[in-house]
Amino acid sequence: MSYDQENSLNDYRVLIVEDEALIAHDISETLRNFGFSVVGSVSTAEESIQAARDLKPDIVIMDIVLKGEMDGIAAAEKIRSEHDIPIIFLTTFTEDHFVERAASQIPYGYLLKPFRSKELGILIELTRQRHQHIQLLQRNNRMLANKLMKSKKRERLLEDISLVDDLTGAYNRRGFRQLARQQIDIARRSNRSMRICFFDCDYLKEINDSFGHREGDNALRAATGILKKTFRCSDIISRWGGDEFVVLMINAECDDILFIEERIARHINEYNDAAEHRYVVSMSCGIEKCEPNDTADIDELVTRADEKMCNNRMCNRI
Repeated sequence: MSYDQENSLNDYRVLIVEDEALIAHDISETLRNFGFSVVGSVSTAEESIQAARDLKPDIVIMDIVLKGEMDGIAAAEKIRSEHDIPIIFLTTFTEDHFVERAASQIPYGYLLKPFRSKELGILIELTRQRHQHIQLLQRNNRMLANKLMKSKKRERLLEDISLVDDLTGAYNRRGFRQLARQQIDIARRSNRSMRICFFDCDYLKEINDSFGHREGDNALRAATGILKKTFRCSDIISRWGGDEFVVLMINAECDDILFIEERIARHINEYNDAAEHRYVVSMSCGIEKCEPNDTADIDELVTRADEKMCNNRMCNRI
């Protein structure tokens, strides 16, 4: 680590929200050992809201289950409404209703207890870099938007600088490339593997032809919802173009490909069973593993995942 990097970590202010004193102490010591600055440690949701106002931390590590009337998810909602502060949830719970409520607050991570010190350090460093990158992109977007306000080409140029797909709310290809390149670089330095998943919405042309493009748009939105339900909050989900989606699984070392495909298939079936329209949503999938020593760039990895998707489609569909 360089001198500048070490100084930047010392300046990164962390607020801990944990009602078990021993765990809070261990987290605090771990963060200090990694070089982060712990500005405070509180034990209730109400205290965390006030501490965020008073201490102005750069990141909040929030236990979900806390003593008192409010839990960590409700506290995160209040903090996010007042501040642009990344939040990482800590919990022992994996039930769907906990995960869905937590996901609604768009956290930067969801770490299960017990966790290794290195996992926490890596997650905070990823959060720090990702948040700084997003802030930079947002500032650049605002500057460019202001300059283009009176331009006749405003609408087209705003689309060019956008990072999010208007139809689905997922990242667009530009946004995916910018975030994915950074995460892959970090994974290679951390000696961690990742996975690139390529999806193609089957029968979209038939849906458009038979039921209209509005239903085709609804099918793309449904596919995005299925992917968001399938993958972690920290994974990067994008609409690559047309009926194609790409997902970068950031923490994929323990995920078996068959398990991933089964999880996708289950969520697709759950959606179709509950849907009231006259067509089914179906997706073909290809998954490519990116090892730390893999020197391929993001476009090459996506191409390899696309090829696997095409091969899989020859056999069956998810």
